[in-house]
Amino acid sequence: MASRLKMIEYSTQTDITTLAAATIKYLTGNTNIYIPESTLVFKSVLLELFVAGDNTTTASLTTPTIGFKLGSAAMNWIVLPNPNANAAQHESWQLARDMTTYFTSNWSGNAMAWNVGWSGGTIATANIGAKILITYQYEDSISNTRIKTIRIPIESTRSILTTSYQTVGGAAAIPALTNFGNFGLTPYLPETGITIRQIYLDLQFNDACNSTGNFSGATLINNIQFTFWRNAATLNSSRWGRAFQNLTSFILTGATSIQMISSPVTSRFTTTGGLIVCTYEYDHSGSTAIYNSLMVGGVDTSGWIGGTGVTYMGAWSKNMYIEEPAPIKLKESAVALYLIDSGGVGLQIAVTGSTTGQTVLTTYSMIVGSVQAGQYSLFHRIDASGQNGSAGINLTRGKNLYQINFGSNTPQVGWNLSGILYLNYISGKHINGDGAHMKTCFQLVSSGMTVTRVQGATAVACPIPETNYYQGGFLTYVACTPAMAAATDCAYSLMAQQNTGEGENFGWELLYNGQGREGARNALQTLYGAARSNFTRWNGDPDPDRLNLISARQYRLDSGPTNFAYYGYYYSYSAIMFTVSGTCTGYSSDGSGIPIDVYRVVSTTSDEIILNLTTVAGGTFTGQWIDNTDTLYAAARQDDTHVGRSRNGTAT
Repeated sequence: MASRLKMIEYSTQTDITTLAAATIKYLTGNTNIYIPESTLVFKSVLLELFVAGDNTTTASLTTPTIGFKLGSAAMNWIVLPNPNANAAQHESWQLARDMTTYFTSNWSGNAMAWNVGWSGGTIATANIGAKILITYQYEDSISNTRIKTIRIPIESTRSILTTSYQTVGGAAAIPALTNFGNFGLTPYLPETGITIRQIYLDLQFNDACNSTGNFSGATLINNIQFTFWRNAATLNSSRWGRAFQNLTSFILTGATSIQMISSPVTSRFTTTGGLIVCTYEYDHSGSTAIYNSLMVGGVDTSGWIGGTGVTYMGAWSKNMYIEEPAPIKLKESAVALYLIDSGGVGLQIAVTGSTTGQTVLTTYSMIVGSVQAGQYSLFHRIDASGQNGSAGINLTRGKNLYQINFGSNTPQVGWNLSGILYLNYISGKHINGDGAHMKTCFQLVSSGMTVTRVQGATAVACPIPETNYYQGGFLTYVACTPAMAAATDCAYSLMAQQNTGEGENFGWELLYNGQGREGARNALQTLYGAARSNFTRWNGDPDPDRLNLISARQYRLDSGPTNFAYYGYYYSYSAIMFTVSGTCTGYSSDGSGIPIDVYRVVSTTSDEIILNLTTVAGGTFTGQWIDNTDTLYAAARQDDTHVGRSRNGTAT
């Protein structure tokens, strides 16, 4: 029996209708929250609520009040601190509530209905939707019934929506999620015994409002139309938007397209894209192939994006180890990017890997509204079925390179570029079960304050239960709205506290640094920092400059000007390990206590120390390593006359 972690999520349907000030909106989960595993320990439960102002005159959101309940219990309410005062605009907000303690006290059985309550105090609101991220520990040998959430990217439009329907994400944007092999087709989901618990569409866009007057956006899927966003454009400001649409009851036995339209006003909703989020139950014991769905760092930058021409292009890269059993098959994957600017941006992107790459830049035209009161976002596919027409990466077992090349078609625009790589692939099932596979979980640190420094109230640990792990990504996440009284620079620094013995000095270590030039408007932003070199990558990582991944520590967000923010981090890890072992000869005494340094060969001119081991009597040593494809060797030194090096080999 092994303790494992996982993260699943559920959503409500976005409600576009106006909610008057000082009244309550109740949102019902599209489906019950279902968790079939046993011996649950809730590690982090985050409720995120997206809401947009619907005020017709300048007014500020006050006493934002969020309620939540499981089952038949009474609604449990809290009041968050007030966001920054309105700056003569329409605004949108992402709000957070920590539900970990509530779930620990109130969860029972395997399935519970859930409801969310919302009140906006002195301001009318609309476009209200919620989702919940649940990270929990379970015992993997008690039941063969498992559940998971996968996130399938919908590639963003290259230009703005019009009053004519436009296909978003290609003709097969939604895969055949409900085809389980009964329709003469190869099933999309590879596991057996599947029961779909929820499918929803998570749309993300900037509404690109550039004049007064009402407008809305709608999607058409299977000839069913949903209005995903409604804007009463009295204050004429361009906001970042997010909408959740329930697709659980849709028959998705074949690939399905998504059509979108702006109505009745043309030229709204720039670079519209998002995710199909599918949570499903399956039979673990009967499954031989596994769908793996990860969220890791896609890019993080500080300052503006490079301008036109290859000379000014930026590049950002990350190595990723795939250790699940073969065969490995890349599925729909994408990098989701977020940036801020007071003007329009033509972002140019190409992704390359170890053995393949996109040779043609894809340009996404992010159209400026009259007044920018929110960030831009886009989703760029990196598999061969995306609109670029070529794969950015080709996954194999072992080390894989991901590199994103980016620039703009106008110089000195686009600030705080950051994002997520949504990496999806099918693999075989590991002998220790898919609980040992690479997975992504979330840890909330702080859930909503309006200050220039937000410091977590308590030390927070990354709750990995396995002794040996490989950290495939540590992705910081900040959702914030700075108070912009004038067009000025805005800066962010997210830091982690060093514990005694970490780093050169006991203090704070920088995880993410960003800055942007913004207009005189409060602008909702989501910031992601990859923290590639800050935390230990495996148990026994000998790099002295890294913080211990699993140690409890405080985190701190500094910003200027005053910010309304919450933050946490996604962490991806696997517990698939391989053995490094050997025996020294020619030693003195009984052969115990000899220090062994294990190296991996990085290139023909570079080696990296990966483990510090020690022999026992008889000169034997053993340790755990994350990969069995890297070339390794061991070096031993008992004293100046007893020194040796092994031949090259691999872990087994």
